[in-house]
Amino acid sequence: MQSNFSQGGGLQPAQGFSLAPESGAKLLRSLRPVPLITAAALLVCYASTLRGMIAQWTNDEDMGHGFLVPVVALWIIWKESARWSATPANPSAWGWFIIAAGASMHVVGALGGGLFISSCAFLVSIAGAIVLLGGSARLRAWSFPLLLSIFMLPKLAIVYNQLTLPLQLLASRMAAGILTTMGAAVIREGNILDVGGHRILVEEACNGIRYLLPLGFIGVVLGYLLDPRVWMRIVLLAAAIPIAICANSVRVAIAGAMPLFDHGAPHALSGLFIFMLCMAALIAVHKFFSRPKSEQHA
Repeated sequence: MQSNFSQGGGLQPAQGFSLAPESGAKLLRSLRPVPLITAAALLVCYASTLRGMIAQWTNDEDMGHGFLVPVVALWIIWKESARWSATPANPSAWGWFIIAAGASMHVVGALGGGLFISSCAFLVSIAGAIVLLGGSARLRAWSFPLLLSIFMLPKLAIVYNQLTLPLQLLASRMAAGILTTMGAAVIREGNILDVGGHRILVEEACNGIRYLLPLGFIGVVLGYLLDPRVWMRIVLLAAAIPIAICANSVRVAIAGAMPLFDHGAPHALSGLFIFMLCMAALIAVHKFFSRPKSEQHA
């Protein structure tokens, strides 16, 4: 593809690659295989990154929801196909610059930047491909599923390591408070609880992120499904944070009060049950904010 500059210095599209909506739509109709070829090229170029992401989803219990994220994102794109397909296609050469930025990030990730940077590069390259083939209007139409895809990115190690210990200590402190309120004799030493001689260690895996990440994802999806207002998705995402922290503390308190739930299958089942309660709490938050203002004030 070639470009030339006008006398005013502006970037002009090369002949045959018009940015007009009508010609862009004709171009996409005449080159139907192009989107499939582009998608295949992205999958090949980022194959190692995708393998790393899938490996983390498989081996890291905090990231198990990662398998669900692309499925939901693709379902949303399919569900809203009538709306975004009505948006005039306006292919833009600026997509090449976005793809180049993604490729540069991918190189940085491969040279030691880590899986997180390479995964971000994958999303940037997808955005560039959308702009290249459909224009900025199509990118805006697909903005929600693309933003939702952030939930499938690997954990950023520097942030995760900074949050782990404070969340462990917070869960220990809140669990001790819950047990004390229940009348149990509790001695807390950092992230270790002694409940009537039964000692429980609040490990790194019990820091609450295992609830926080999937619950935030579910909160945003519930906001999309239950309410057309964008701000409701933000409210449910924000509500997921305290709900996840409180739920994790309750789980630790249950394990301290009843040693049976300290490990193994009972521990996993209690976690699943509490997570279901978290989802119910998100629905309750939605119902609260959906009420008329007069009822909320009352």
